[in-house]
Amino acid sequence: AERLLLLDTGDALAGGKRLGDATQGQVIVDGMNLMGYDAMALGPLDLALGWDALQQRIGEADFAMLSANAALTGTEDLVVEPYAILDLEGLRVGVVGLTRPPDIALPAFHILDPRRTAETYVPLVAGQADIVILLTNLRYRQAMALAGSVPGIDLVFAALPNQLPRHAVRTANGTLVVTAEQPLPRHTGRRVGRLVVHVAEDGSLGGEVWHSRPLDRSTPDDPEMQALLEKHKK
Repeated sequence: AERLLLLDTGDALAGGKRLGDATQGQVIVDGMNLMGYDAMALGPLDLALGWDALQQRIGEADFAMLSANAALTGTEDLVVEPYAILDLEGLRVGVVGLTRPPDIALPAFHILDPRRTAETYVPLVAGQADIVILLTNLRYRQAMALAGSVPGIDLVFAALPNQLPRHAVRTANGTLVVTAEQPLPRHTGRRVGRLVVHVAEDGSLGGEVWHSRPLDRSTPDDPEMQALLEKHKK
């Protein structure tokens, strides 16, 4: 059976300099709801919206916003759920969100060490799921290093490569790593990554085919999405 999972590595709600910023990410969440997203990892740009606006966006989302290492300052209380177990027609997929440390201070939040966080949550999720996915906006090389050293991760979706890898990559311990977009101002949304992978009965992944597709003028506008954008512009 074919199953579809739609994921975002984060830094999606703010930083685009246009309608997303003007609505504090509301139009982004509405668009992601329309597209049927399953999960998103919180990035530092999302946290930079501030706690009040972020709570509103979390409440509006029909998908899981995840981070196992973003906590409220002065506490160990996580901002959102650390992981989600998604049921894809009987296939249990565990998705762990991981936030990269910010480049500038975020007074309301602090980011726990990504590696230690992964070492805590990956075994916990592996006990509940057939496949474990790490969804993170860690820089690509950091994500690769983490994937190669923390056992139990089947698939990593990473962000911010120095240059976009042309193929899916496997670490020495067999973890599959892909990245599809550089979330830079005025650049986010120009490409979409598509991974097709076969899931064996034991939950192992193989036969991967990965492509980062440009969303250029050859891709027609979706009428529902166009209507949503027009509504927010008013």
